[in-house]
Amino acid sequence: MVAVARVRMPENGVFQCRVPEALTLLPGDRCLVELDYGLDIGTVLYLYGISEGVGEEDRTPAYRVVRKCSENELAREAEQAERAEKAKQAFMLSARHEKGHVKVLHARFSYGGGRFFIRYTAQVPVDLRRFVGQVQRDFKTQVDLWQVGVRDEAALIGCLGTCGRAVCCCTWQRQFQSVNVRMAKTQEMSLNPGSINGTCGRLKCCLRFEYEQYRVAGELLPDHGSLVRCEEHEEAEGVVIGRDVMRGRITVRTTDGRYLTVAADRVTVKDRAIRDERAEEEEEEEREDFAD
Repeated sequence: MVAVARVRMPENGVFQCRVPEALTLLPGDRCLVELDYGLDIGTVLYLYGISEGVGEEDRTPAYRVVRKCSENELAREAEQAERAEKAKQAFMLSARHEKGHVKVLHARFSYGGGRFFIRYTAQVPVDLRRFVGQVQRDFKTQVDLWQVGVRDEAALIGCLGTCGRAVCCCTWQRQFQSVNVRMAKTQEMSLNPGSINGTCGRLKCCLRFEYEQYRVAGELLPDHGSLVRCEEHEEAEGVVIGRDVMRGRITVRTTDGRYLTVAADRVTVKDRAIRDERAEEEEEEEREDFAD
């Protein structure tokens, strides 16, 4: 059994690193890890064990944890942060006249100073690689430069979601997945941008979390516009105008003007609504929102 730690780096990237047998780590510990570009400092998220040689998914990670950070190493990290601020100012000075309103979101040196990470945003796609030469010469480092999108910006800066908690992308979510309007429709949500858009202005990542449960449960309920007969209300007939998917209940507007909320398994469907699936798919393609 090999102990493995999932270690988060300051850019929110997460690496799996094997842990030496003699080393004891706990979630939240700062540790020195050996990655493909050298030594760097990260934070332990959690630990688990794998069996060697079981299968492709259980291969021993190539990266490893060297040791827990000492006070001297944390002090060196603080020194590198001050050095990174100077390198950031030098880079911004070189790119100040670039179109697109370039904004640097994240800049730091690796533990050994051999690599300088820059993450930036711009209103239009821009190529700032021609500005990294001066930084590389002055600070004798290799520059890792990336233009990121609005989702990554929210993850790097951090913000609150409409739920009142820190957004998922800057706390636990490590990879963006595609989200589209169909997921909001399936969950019976209003398509008002204020309801389905996150702080970053794109569709909320959490629309995907319960999509499958709503999709499966919704298949058991009559669609909006279906003509149904309510067995418990004097065989009243009406049209489905609302659905509570998770509770298995529907709202029916009867032919005599009443509004009834009844269990979906206590109605008889007389005429199912015909959906224009092709039109829906075309609309969703136009409004589909993929992660950056």
